[in-house]
Amino acid sequence: MSDPEIHTWWPHLHAATKELLEGIGDDPLPAKVLDEIAVITGRPVPEDCHLTPSDHDFIRTQREEVD
Repeated sequence: MSDPEIHTWWPHLHAATKELLEGIGDDPLPAKVLDEIAVITGRPVPEDCHLTPSDHDFIRTQREEVD
């Protein structure tokens, strides 16, 4: 998903939504997730959005513990 960029909405997602996205793989994002992203960004999100490999990398780094 290139637009909106993940760094603009990931920090604001509910914890349960973040957990859902960690295991979503290449599946399309569920409507509930799209709606939450749209509320956060103030823009509609296309129904056929998928996370990109870069998005998955971003999620992984955000969930890692900081030393």
